[in-house]
Amino acid sequence: MTAATDFPSPLQWSIDHHPSDDAIQAVRHELIAYNIATAAIDTSRDVAVWLHDAHGGLRGGIVGTLWGHCVEIRYLWVHPRLRGQGYGRRLLQTLEQEARAQQCHVAILETYSFQAPAFYQRLGYEVFGVIDGYPRGCQKMFFKKRLA
Repeated sequence: MTAATDFPSPLQWSIDHHPSDDAIQAVRHELIAYNIATAAIDTSRDVAVWLHDAHGGLRGGIVGTLWGHCVEIRYLWVHPRLRGQGYGRRLLQTLEQEARAQQCHVAILETYSFQAPAFYQRLGYEVFGVIDGYPRGCQKMFFKKRLA
């Protein structure tokens, strides 16, 4: 592999072990702009469903991105004391319902073997890809579900 320093260029290379949120968002913004222009789909937006306690404390949430009649579920979290009581299922189903209302036909997500693959399978998600050893001793799993 060619090292970054092997490229003759007036551009400067750097490795950032602690990139700022602004820098990360700048790259994300540019990639999304490219995707929108290339796929000729000009709508992309995040949507979330939150679960708060009586004092306003965050107790759960799900975040997804709507684009191209799909929803990509990025994060789903429920406070450990509330797990196993149906809150995760309700968060996921609420996001799926909103995605359907926004004309989405498919939901996709990724999870790890140590997280909740059986949870997603019980709710109708199918595995379409697995990477063994990521991280070591585990699997990264990719799921999809038809919404329409």
